[in-house]
Amino acid sequence: MCLVSNYTMAKENLSLRPRLENGKASLAIKYQELREIKETCWDKQQRLGTYLEKWSPQSALVQLQANLNAFEAESEAQVEKFLSQDLPLDSFLESFCQSRTRSHICRTQLEKLQELLQKDKLGRVPACPARIWVLSWIKL
Repeated sequence: MCLVSNYTMAKENLSLRPRLENGKASLAIKYQELREIKETCWDKQQRLGTYLEKWSPQSALVQLQANLNAFEAESEAQVEKFLSQDLPLDSFLESFCQSRTRSHICRTQLEKLQELLQKDKLGRVPACPARIWVLSWIKL
């Protein structure tokens, strides 16, 4: 009776072997997909980290300050050219107004970003709004 029972179970187990092999193959495929997804996720995390470093509010502050300095220098150069009579009045007025407008916009953005960063430090505003503001205003 025991031998018959063992024989029956052995036949049943052998009949399930293809299902087991298919399951193993399927599991191996799933593990490979998991590895690929893990690598993709890791790459995206690295890119995100680099992006966040590049576009942090502090780096935007430095960039805005550099832009402001460049606009100010451009305005000063235009004034010098005008005073040395190398630039006609019409050209001077047009270029100087454009330069001063860019400078004013940049200064306003810089002051607003400094204000937001100061609020972040004091804990009144979460860090996310400053980052959103930076991303929306960074390009002049």
